Parts: sequence; C-alpha cells; structure tokens
Amino acid sequence: MRTLILLLLSMPLLCGAQVLQNLRGTIVDSESQFPIPGVTVELLSDSGRITVTDLSGNYNFNWVPVGRHSLRFSFIGFQERQVDNVVINSGKATVLNITLQEMIMEMGAADIQATRDGEARNDMATVSARQFDVVETDKYAGSRGDPARMASNFAGVQGADDSRNDIVIRGNSPQGVLWRVEGVDLPNPNHFAIPGTGGGPVAILNNKTLANSDFFTGAFPAEYGNSIAGVFDLRLRNGNNRDHEFSGQFGFLGTELLAEGPLNKESGSSYLANFRYSTLSLFSNLNIDIGTSAVPLYSDGFFRFNFPKKNGSQLAVWGLGGASSVDIVISDQKQPERNIFGENDRDQYFRTRMGIVGLTSSRAYNDQLFVKQTLSISHDWQGSHHDLVYRHLDSSNFYVNDSLNRLLEYDFEQNKISWSLYANRKFTKNLSAKAGFLVDGFSWKNNDRIRNLDSASVDFLGWSERWGSTASALLIQPYIQGKWRPDDQWTFVAGLHSQFFTLNNSASWIEPRLGIKREFKNGQALGLGLGRHSQTQSSYLYFYQPTTDANGTPIQHNRNMGFTISDHLVLSYDRLLGKSMRTKVETYYQSVSNVPVEVRSSSFSLLNTGAGFSRFFPDSLQNTGTGSNYGLEVTLEKFFNNSYFFMITTSLFSSEYKGSDGVSRNTDFNGGYALNVLASKEWPLDNKVSPWWSTRTGSLVAGFKFTMAGGRWYGPVDIDASNELREIVYVDAERNTLQFDDYLRLDVKINYKINRPRLTHEVGLDLVNVTGRKNVLKLTYAPDENEDPEKSIREEYQLGFFPVFFFRIDF
Repeated sequence: MRTLILLLLSMPLLCGAQVLQNLRGTIVDSESQFPIPGVTVELLSDSGRITVTDLSGNYNFNWVPVGRHSLRFSFIGFQERQVDNVVINSGKATVLNITLQEMIMEMGAADIQATRDGEARNDMATVSARQFDVVETDKYAGSRGDPARMASNFAGVQGADDSRNDIVIRGNSPQGVLWRVEGVDLPNPNHFAIPGTGGGPVAILNNKTLANSDFFTGAFPAEYGNSIAGVFDLRLRNGNNRDHEFSGQFGFLGTELLAEGPLNKESGSSYLANFRYSTLSLFSNLNIDIGTSAVPLYSDGFFRFNFPKKNGSQLAVWGLGGASSVDIVISDQKQPERNIFGENDRDQYFRTRMGIVGLTSSRAYNDQLFVKQTLSISHDWQGSHHDLVYRHLDSSNFYVNDSLNRLLEYDFEQNKISWSLYANRKFTKNLSAKAGFLVDGFSWKNNDRIRNLDSASVDFLGWSERWGSTASALLIQPYIQGKWRPDDQWTFVAGLHSQFFTLNNSASWIEPRLGIKREFKNGQALGLGLGRHSQTQSSYLYFYQPTTDANGTPIQHNRNMGFTISDHLVLSYDRLLGKSMRTKVETYYQSVSNVPVEVRSSSFSLLNTGAGFSRFFPDSLQNTGTGSNYGLEVTLEKFFNNSYFFMITTSLFSSEYKGSDGVSRNTDFNGGYALNVLASKEWPLDNKVSPWWSTRTGSLVAGFKFTMAGGRWYGPVDIDASNELREIVYVDAERNTLQFDDYLRLDVKINYKINRPRLTHEVGLDLVNVTGRKNVLKLTYAPDENEDPEKSIREEYQLGFFPVFFFRIDF
C-alpha cells in the first residue's frame, strides 16, 4: 500500500521528467596529441554546467537532456574553442574528442579568435580542406549515408551520377582521389568496383563506424602522396568503453547490426563491430526501380578493438571489407528491359571483394613528441565472365534465343602489405614538424582472355589472352613537413614528399608543398597553397599484353609508364558573417603533365578514365599527354542554428587535355559549372505529445538538395565499326565535341526521431530525384533485333524517382 501511495505521489514528477544521456570525451594538444588536464568545459546549453578534465584529459557530463547542445573549452595558454550542435540521443552516449591549439601570445578574452565549423582536423592544411562531420551525413538529402556522395555537396566536387559515387574534383578523374584510413591507403572502398575506376554504386564504408575525417580538394600537405586530385583521410571511431550499446537498421540499402562496448572497464578497452547485408532483392520484387532487372547482392562488415595506454596512447586492431555479386542475365528476358549497369548483348556475371585488416599503435611520449604507426594487409579482387547472346523477336514481340556463347572471362587480384609511420615533434609553441613514410608491398595476379569473333560469319574463333601475369613491387613514400606560427594570425607550412616505384623504377624525388594562412581579428582569413603531386597508374594497365613477339612471348607495352604529375596553386578567402554564417571563395590552377596517352596519334588520355562500369584497353602508352584545370568556387554556409541550416556551393571551371594527336579538347568531366543548394529544418517534439505514463522527446527534420551541373562530353559514334566490334566505337578525331544535356536533380529528405529512456527510434525517407527527370547516363551498344544498324546505339538514362528509406533503433 505504501508503494502504491509513493507511486501516485511521484506521478507529477514522472510527467515532467526529461530523457537524459551522458556526454564525455578527451582533450589533447592539436600538435603533440598529449592530453591536457585542467581544461574547463562548459555545457552552455544546460544551465552552464562546468567540469574540468582529469590528468588523462578526460571530461564527463552525466544526465544531459537529449537534443542539441553547445560546449566551450578553455585553458590558460590555449585558444578557446566552442563547439555547437552537439547532438545527444538517448540510445547512445555521445563522445566528443577535442584538440586545442596553443596560443603564441597571451590575449584578452575579447581577442580570442572565433572557430569555424567544418575546419579540417589536419592543422597542416591551409586551403582546400574540409572536415567531414559524420553527423552531416544524416542532414544532407541524397547522400544515402555514403561519405563519397556527401562529399559531392562541397564546392569543386561533382557527383552528377545516380548510379555511382565517383568523386570528380575540379575536373579530375575519380581515379585521382586517394582514400586513406589510419595512415594507409585503401583500395577502391566500394562494392562492384571495376578495375581502373575510383567509385562504385554502394560504399563498403559505413558512416556509423567513422569519426570526423578530412577531405582535401587540392594542394594537400606533404604527408599525402600518390594522388593528383584529392584525398579522403578517414578516421575510425572507438567503441563505447563504459556501456554496451547496440543498433539495428533496416532499409533500402540493407539490413545491418552494430554492437559496441567495453572489453575491460578498468583499462578502458573497447570493441566495435558492424555487419550489413543487402535487401535490394526485396524491393526489386516489389517493382521498385533500382536501375536494372538484375539484383545486386552485397555484404560488408567492420570491427575495431581499442586498448588505451597511458598519456592518451592507444593500440587498436581493426578491419573492414565487403563482397558483392550481380548476375545481369538478358537471355532470360522475354521483352526489352531497362539496364543501366551492364551491356545489352550479353549475360554478365560479376563478383568483387575487398578487405583490409590493420594494427595501429599511437604513443604520446611527452607533451612534445607523438608517434603513430600502422601495419596493414589488404586484398582486392574482381572477377567476371560474359556470355554473348544471339536472339530475335518473334511475331508476338517476345525474345527467342538463338545461341549463348562464352565471350570473355577475367579475374584481377591485388594483395598489399603496408607500413605507415610518422613522428610529430613540437619544438616550441611556434614551431612543430612531422616526418614519416609509407611503404606498400604489392603483389598482383591478372588473368583475362576473350574469344575472337569473325564479324563476317558471326563465328567464334580461338581465345586471345589479354592479361596473364603475376608480379610484385614496392611503392615507397617518405615525407617531412614543418609548421611555423610567428604569432596567432600567421601560419606557414612547408614540406617535401617523395615516392619511388620499384615495378619500373619510376621516381618523383622532390615534390615541394607550401601553405600560408593569415587570420584577421574580424573573422576573415586568407590562404595560399601550392605543391607538386604525383601518382602511379591503375595497376592492371601495367600488365596489358595484347600482342606477342616472334617467339610468342607476350609483350607488356605499358610496363614502363611513369607517374602522372600535377602542380597545384590555390588562393583562398574565408569570412565569418556573424556567429553562424560564413562565405568562402577559392580560385585555383592545376597543370597536369606526364599523362599516359597512346603512342599512335589519337585523342586517348588516362585523364578521361576512372568512372563508369567499363574497362579500357589501350595498346601502347607513353607519358607525353598534358592537361589543365582552373576555376572559381564559392560557398555560402549557414551553420545549424535556430533549428535550420543551409549551404550553397557554386563552381565555375574549365578542364582540358591533349592526347598524342596534340589537339586541345574538353575532358569527359568538363561540365563547366556545378551548383548545389542544400537546406534542412528541425522541429523539436517535446513531452506534450506523449501519454502521461511515457517519457519521450524527439524531432522532425525535413530538408532538400538541388543539384545542377553541366553534362559530360562525348563524341559522334562510328556506327559501322561499333556493329562490327559489338561495342561503341567513337570517331576519334571528333572526341568530346558533343555534350549531354545538363544534369538536374531535386532530392527531399525527411527524418523522424523519438528518444525514450535508453532507446532511440529513427525513421528516415530519402526521396531521390523527386521530379523523375531523365538525366542521360551514357551511350550504350544494343544490337537491333530487326538488324537496323542505325538503331544499335541508344541513350541510357540514370535512375528516375528513387525512394530510399530506413528504420533504425539504438539502445
């Protein structure tokens, strides 16, 4: 009876109770990575609660109301920092790790410089750098939780392709983008990756396992090599080392499970594991257009075990990978069907897998020296075979198969052992340096053969072997860079990068990098970046062997290809407009040289490759091609404040190249302009909508993204040659004289979230291309069943209206 009375008396308190969760993190010096004890941390949005970091740099707030919060970090001798829009959900504790930069001169409170949302974590970057905030992947319509698609919203980046997430930076090939994780380079981190390309339809990377990372679009610091376009430097997050937490999600892109928690609470060790399996077959059966009648299958996973040591040192074992398959079988079709992922004259069976495991050790020896190294092993494989289909339409307009013959088969395998090590030394508060190296040990196994076809009699002849080799090599990349800050307004960064490739003794010994940044007290900043960058070619190209010598020995014409060289110059202007808005303007020039082009006179250049689902087979290449990119980029961004945000990015650019014929042409990616407009509004939902026995809160978020970009370039098709070879053959002399129509797309995103004690529900709906606009994807070869040669080439369109949804629960 007494218990019942107490329960009745507590009802008013329960009705007004808040949904709470914990917030914590670690604060370290931005250069030495050494923990900073005694930092004052203010939770500004919760009655000004204050705590102080302990000897290990840790801070903690218990029982923080769910929602968005602002925190201020201050410590004598360091620049004060404020972080806004920290999202607290009930299902998972929020971990916010912060770096503080030491001040050169003591300043009064009124003189402390403002911080900018989106600033890169890497303090050696002065221009063309942006922090990839994991929370932003849920704010951007059309991103589908994919880091690459999210990056397409930034100025200078094109992503005008519904079927793939290729990153086209300032007119460069997607193959010029470097993917890096924990200091080592990743193979193509996407499902259904084609040899020699830089993207894919679905990312293996999962934003739920990433920490905030850096994205560079040019003139990047000396620690990054083997890239001429840009860098995505990914950071992996640790699991919760205090409580076990779980997450489950079901949606269009897959069903996934995530678990994290402590291995040992006393030592602070933790685990994090995630697995996803595709569910596209379910939606295909519901007649939802996924761009093809074939159903792609894929699965991927991630794990990380972290073991903290003293003074912020850590030892981590981690791994990620995925496998994918798709069977595009047109021989079963009764009538013509839409297929944007394959050819229309053959059955195609395609398999890929990629995986990497690593051991990362980081140690802060003292408040001046930090050392980090990673040892990893990676595997990357693609395999396929094609069966040519001969068929005709009967009187009822149904297909009738005449024959089915094996046309080609291939498998490409790359295994790699990588060792990355660097030391960061803080000499004084003015001067610091970073030196290190990356060594990659490659081994390759390549096999590819195709049946010769007698075009006159349509008979199959013998097999031709285009690849059939095994090889190994080292890629060695040492670097050194230093940063000098004479005062709190000026930053000077200088460095050198080198790389050497033992496969053909290619070398780029001196690649200077320079960055200068000047900050002003009124929220303005000027930046300059310049440097030389080089890159190896797609590995499978080195071993192409279409011919043999007099003894029948295959000749690898491209084995001696050297590095492609790119020189960058970037000027930047950044200005804060009040407390929650900024504008940024960058102009750049990029000169590209040593580009592989054909020995014979032609329009071919490797600058036009790296996107799409097709391989290419150049006979003999030499490093005599050139290219140039220049443009202007403008960003107007309102940070999330007063429950909404927006970002407008505009790029005006030119991208041209010269092949071995010496003619200046548009690159395939020279759209000329790109415009993105994004906006999002959040409506908090409080306890008033809840029954009296339930405590909950939540939010409704709605946003949109509008993209407009110039179409890609192409040329007239040689109809006779295309029908003879059963693939598209362009008129070489007129390459890239025609342009597809402009790309237009409007996406709408709606998220509804409910927070209950220790439990978060979220439903998301991403409506891609809500207007159903038909954007041209490519030209495709599809032999006409009525044998009309003029109708064998047709336009293939990208996805139409494409709904993507998910339901997620965190607890």
